[in-house]
Amino acid sequence: MNKEGKFSDVPLRVRTWCYIIVVFAVALLHSYTLLTFILFLLYWGQRELYTIAMPKVKLKQVLPILSSIVIGISIYLLSINQSIWIITGYAFITHLLLYIKHRSYLFYLIIATFYLISIPILYYIGSGDMGYKYLILLVVPMELNDVSQYMAGKLFGKTKITPNISPNKTLEGVIGGILMTTVIFNLMYFLLFGEAITLKTIVLAMVLSFLGFLGDLTFSLTKRKANVKDTGTLLPGHGGLLDRVDSLLYTTPLFYIVMLWLN
Repeated sequence: MNKEGKFSDVPLRVRTWCYIIVVFAVALLHSYTLLTFILFLLYWGQRELYTIAMPKVKLKQVLPILSSIVIGISIYLLSINQSIWIITGYAFITHLLLYIKHRSYLFYLIIATFYLISIPILYYIGSGDMGYKYLILLVVPMELNDVSQYMAGKLFGKTKITPNISPNKTLEGVIGGILMTTVIFNLMYFLLFGEAITLKTIVLAMVLSFLGFLGDLTFSLTKRKANVKDTGTLLPGHGGLLDRVDSLLYTTPLFYIVMLWLN
């Protein structure tokens, strides 16, 4: 395939990125718009996962709504610690009950549990002091991590590392993503907070980049097991919502712990 063919989907992907940036910017305007945005991610992400991977779950239309209501109320009414305990307990109990009836869905239920716990933490990152800066520092580099891996893989990728899960993933792409994300993360950290780059921010950026790759790989395996190409059609050129937020699956809790809880 020539380079024109390799990058034929780039204009559509860029156009969709513009819409994503606008929605994200609106979400950062106020705690209420941020909460609305988080609840949408929870609802739509679960909807996609149940639709593509767990079609036999009878309540697959109701559970995403119920989860969003329970989590939304706990976030709005309770403290951070209380809310996280409620969300974690709800996620485990709900998916344990589903596992009792649908044991073949264990893998998907584990992913759904991680998703329900990870995504609400975005609200706590973004709603505190200088929260919008922290949220930008997490989300922007993680999304550019995907782009960096994609571009590095397209340009230099030769060594396939997960041919049976995601054939397009290459060692060169992952390394390119880690290098670029580390630079972007630390540059943004300096610009947003005016603080010197440290060994902590460098190591954190590298680990976040790799965890972003693992999140992407997790949903690639999910799609492979469910025998679908994309998790949905919400984002033209990208696929579904889960195809776009996969890099946040494991990175959000780590970022919160290191940058806010332990800071």
